[in-house]
Amino acid sequence: MIIFGLGNPGLKYRLTRHNAGHIFIDRLAKVRKKRYSRKSHYSIARCRLRGKEFLLIKPKCWMNECGSAVAEILSEVNREFLVVLDDIYLPLGRIRLRSKGSDGGHLGLRSIISALGRSDFPRLRIGIGSPEVDAADYVLERFNDDERKVLNEVLKHGIRGIGILAGGGFVNAQNYINSINIKDLDLNG
Repeated sequence: MIIFGLGNPGLKYRLTRHNAGHIFIDRLAKVRKKRYSRKSHYSIARCRLRGKEFLLIKPKCWMNECGSAVAEILSEVNREFLVVLDDIYLPLGRIRLRSKGSDGGHLGLRSIISALGRSDFPRLRIGIGSPEVDAADYVLERFNDDERKVLNEVLKHGIRGIGILAGGGFVNAQNYINSINIKDLDLNG
């Protein structure tokens, strides 16, 4: 399976809310002790989860242009895939795994749907919360310290969910992931 982590390239955007997809697969690569190799249009790390090979891919393009990169990679490596992205319509601390759906206003997802000509692919949405300011400004801001604590818990549970996906199937992973609500957890204890 391929996991595409969406985000913008460059250090300026590395820890911003819009790069939650990059942050997620970076953490997965770190947990699995894997390093990325750089290709012309993307970075890739390979890991095994429950006996299955996963390719962790970060396209090296702007979020709203990632569809052509995803389509190109899928034409070279025809595998099942999952897209990981941020979602301003989910509160921070929530994640959602869906087997298909609309772009929900997300320009990266819209670009992928347009390039592939279909929307029937799984996506893992990481809640970043609703902005009180302009959405474009909000998604390009970095997580603050308290938000990073919640995000770290989300990443831990999301990675556990990917392990369930690898070993127990999509529905089991979906049931686990969609039940996560980090605000219900005691982060201090």
